[in-house]
Amino acid sequence: MTTRNVLAALLLMASANMMAETYNYLTLSCNGSEESVALPIVQKITFEEGYMVVTTTEGKHSYPIANVEKIRFTETATAIDALPEEAKDMTYKNGTLSIKGDGMLRVYNTAGALVSIAYVKDGANINLGKLPTGVYVVKMGEKTIKIKK
Repeated sequence: MTTRNVLAALLLMASANMMAETYNYLTLSCNGSEESVALPIVQKITFEEGYMVVTTTEGKHSYPIANVEKIRFTETATAIDALPEEAKDMTYKNGTLSIKGDGMLRVYNTAGALVSIAYVKDGANINLGKLPTGVYVVKMGEKTIKIKK
C-alpha cells in the first residue's frame, strides 16, 4: 500500500469517529462527479487492491483510488439541479422502470440515501412498487433521471 493510501485510510478512520455525530453523509468526488452515501448505512471503509471500498447495509461500492479527488463528510447530500424525468435509456411508467443498456443502477431518495442498487442487463423492467410514495433519483452510468412514485 502506498503512503498516499495509508494516509487516506488513517484520515478517514480518525475523522469518521469525530464527525459521525455532526454529519449525515459521506460525499466522494470521483471523476468529476459527486456521490453521497448516508452515514447510517455505512458499515466500513476499506482499501483493497487500488480501490476504496465503502461497505453499506445495501452492498459494496468500489471507487478507484487514483480517481478519488475528494472525500468529505457533509450535513446534506450533494445537490442535483433540474433532473429530467425521462432519458432515452431509462423510462418510468406505471411503477416500472425500463432500462436500455447494461450497468449498475442506483436509486436514491430525496435525502440522498441509496435505497436500491442492482446490476441490470439491457431490456430490464424493474418494478419499484415496494418503494414508498415519493420522489427518487435513478442513476445508471452517465444517465440520471428523477421519478415520482
